[in-house]
Amino acid sequence: MTILHAWQEAPPQPLWLIDPDKLSMDTYPLAAEAYLEAGGRWALVGGSFFSFTHITHWCAEARKTAPLPLILFPGSTFHLTPAVDAMLFLFLASGRNPHYLIGAHVEAAPFLYRWGGEVIPTTYILVGDSVRTVHYVSQTLPIPSDKPELVQATALAGWYLGQKLIYIDAGSGAPRPPSGEFIQAVRSVVPLPLIVGGGIQEPQEAADLFDHGANFVVIGNAAEKSAFSRSFWEEFFSICRV
Repeated sequence: MTILHAWQEAPPQPLWLIDPDKLSMDTYPLAAEAYLEAGGRWALVGGSFFSFTHITHWCAEARKTAPLPLILFPGSTFHLTPAVDAMLFLFLASGRNPHYLIGAHVEAAPFLYRWGGEVIPTTYILVGDSVRTVHYVSQTLPIPSDKPELVQATALAGWYLGQKLIYIDAGSGAPRPPSGEFIQAVRSVVPLPLIVGGGIQEPQEAADLFDHGANFVVIGNAAEKSAFSRSFWEEFFSICRV
């Protein structure tokens, strides 16, 4: 079964977002064990940029030490690696930078063809009222928090273009998650799996996003503070079972 097919059938749940620059390979096995034991099934690997870590080496070693499927969430074509189980092929639909609408995709396509792994076409939508690292790196602006109709129209465009996944992101370290109004607006018209990330610190915030229609919520910065705590992850997974 492909990861996309599994995601289409999976119940709502958190997804761990790993930044390899912030999690050494010496400590990764313990963190992965805590996540797996709490109910984790997949992890995203990525960030706006990797300053020090060689992504291929990190992912290859991670796959040797823990039975956790890794899905690449690339910040640029420099992050492409065959040492993952699948890759999100991001279409930055909220911006108007041509490089992230088609340029980077043309650069990546020959590598992806040679790799032969699972590629998941993903409509990526940045939202919020503050500029985060991802906005600076991508040279795009987010959709403002009072414009759910724009988020809805953007997600619809991605669906009609044949995308298989919608990812709404407030950016790493955002002061708050994307609003439930955004999620509900997209869920009311688009049947694709819906990932929501950025600014999610507490289980109740995740619960609100699930209530509005999210399939997955991405936990990144919050997990960095409690990466080895099974109870941390159990709190997030428990809200999915209520």
